[in-house]
Amino acid sequence: MKKLYYIEEETFLRDLLEALCRANEELEAFTTEDGSDNLYFFNDLKPDFILVDWKTVESYQEKLLTDLQEVSQIPVGVTKLPEQNLPQEWMNRAVLILDKPIEAKSILKKIFS
Repeated sequence: MKKLYYIEEETFLRDLLEALCRANEELEAFTTEDGSDNLYFFNDLKPDFILVDWKTVESYQEKLLTDLQEVSQIPVGVTKLPEQNLPQEWMNRAVLILDKPIEAKSILKKIFS
């Protein structure tokens, strides 16, 4: 079973991604509205992919990036508004960058393809 860890402050988007994963027997989603101290979860859950929302993590993005370096084997994706620019360090770390609004029916294909 593939595991997705999603950091997003919007409850609706977290719930949507969890529901999409529940509909697929091969996927499991773990979500949180705050990713400021998640290294423990990254190490404990060992997700196959970490998806973060830029607006949610921007205020603590340097610490999160440091935590993500500790689990460099896990691919990371970032969701953002089209007008938002990511720092180069995040552009280098992310294997997937998605502009919002996210197309729900194709997001899991983009993550796990």
